[in-house]
Amino acid sequence: MKLLPIRRYAGIYRMLLRTSLIRDMNFKANFWLWIVVEGLWFFLQLAFIQVIFSQTESVAGWNKFEMILLVGTNHLIAQFFQAFCYQGLAEVPDLVRTGRLDFWLLQPVDSQFVVALRRFGADSLVNVAIGFVFVGYACVQLRLDVSWASASLYLLLVCSGILIHFSLLSLLVTLSFWIVRAQGLVFGYYNLFNISRIPEDAFRGFARVFFTWVLPMLVVANIPAKVILHFHWRQGLAMIGMSMVLAWISHRVWRWALAHYTSASS
Repeated sequence: MKLLPIRRYAGIYRMLLRTSLIRDMNFKANFWLWIVVEGLWFFLQLAFIQVIFSQTESVAGWNKFEMILLVGTNHLIAQFFQAFCYQGLAEVPDLVRTGRLDFWLLQPVDSQFVVALRRFGADSLVNVAIGFVFVGYACVQLRLDVSWASASLYLLLVCSGILIHFSLLSLLVTLSFWIVRAQGLVFGYYNLFNISRIPEDAFRGFARVFFTWVLPMLVVANIPAKVILHFHWRQGLAMIGMSMVLAWISHRVWRWALAHYTSASS
């Protein structure tokens, strides 16, 4: 399947976005409730940080406001990912099981693109603002002189973090082509978001290697936060390269999995 021009992809995504927003606005109470739930979850994380730092001055070399910066960055990336990619990818096991994936495979567009991005969570996008507020608050408290270069690289790394989450979850849901019910794997991955908000220096040995190179959860939020704190541009470039490689691998694996797909509706 050939990749279509960017302009056409943009037009298709606008239609998907519009349809998803119309659907969400039919359930306004649910929309506002999830905004409140996500906001409360983030404030609970901050309360947890406050409790920890009432007993100590640093955790793995990170002080209180550096931790708030890390948690805020993780929240930003997680909410962006949930807004644009998570819902579509999370439904892949059900699409495969019921045979409804066939409808999307017949569309004249890359199937991974349309399946992953067909659902949009506006409630998660609203909560992105909370992450930005606390990242800014942490920077003020740390008295950081954030340059345009570090801010630009930070935003680019946030996008790379989203791409890493997208690629890893895409690889995971391809298992649904062979496993009857793979929904539990998706929920399990959602719980791994919590690892991203832990300083990588808190991990040692095999765990650090595994969550850096095999399942790079520690990369997602730690490196963007370090770029703001110390401008580690080499680590930033390495993260960008990693996200692009993972995206390429996930697309190739998706295409390979489709070649072995037997429709449940046939």
